Amino acid sequence: MDFDKLAYPEKFTFAGKEHKGYRNMSKGEVIVPYTDEPNIGIGDVITQKSGTREIHLKVLDTSFLEKGSLGVGTLHPHILTLKVENTTSQPHVTKHGDSTFNIGSISGDNVQVGNSNTLSTNVTIHELTEKIAKSDDPEAKSKLKEFLQNSTVGSLIGSGASALIGML
Repeated sequence: MDFDKLAYPEKFTFAGKEHKGYRNMSKGEVIVPYTDEPNIGIGDVITQKSGTREIHLKVLDTSFLEKGSLGVGTLHPHILTLKVENTTSQPHVTKHGDSTFNIGSISGDNVQVGNSNTLSTNVTIHELTEKIAKSDDPEAKSKLKEFLQNSTVGSLIGSGASALIGML
């Protein structure tokens, strides 16, 4: 009985030889049982037969585990684990690249450049009161005065609240 057909149903070609193995696409790994250590390394490209077509897989890392098969599903004693990247699919994958911004110079207080950024601005109550006091916005002045006269706000700010109200 050919144990390899069940546990290692896929065919891979590397180092000029065909090997039976198993590809775990979610982990990006190819598992190949072997007897004689194959000549394979990082950067090599292996080929997987997929129906009448071929898939090219670039080797990113290798692990040779002696007696790693424990004879389960194969007569080969050792296991080769290859971390691979599918180079055949790369031209067909939608790329979500970062945008590049080339900026000569920026000046200002609040500047934001990029995608999905957040901008945080911190102002003190004193700065806020000064800016609103200098503005020609009676509604903003009225709302700020009402806010500062609130007993909870007054207890938090303390005696400074009356000085801020005096600015308005």
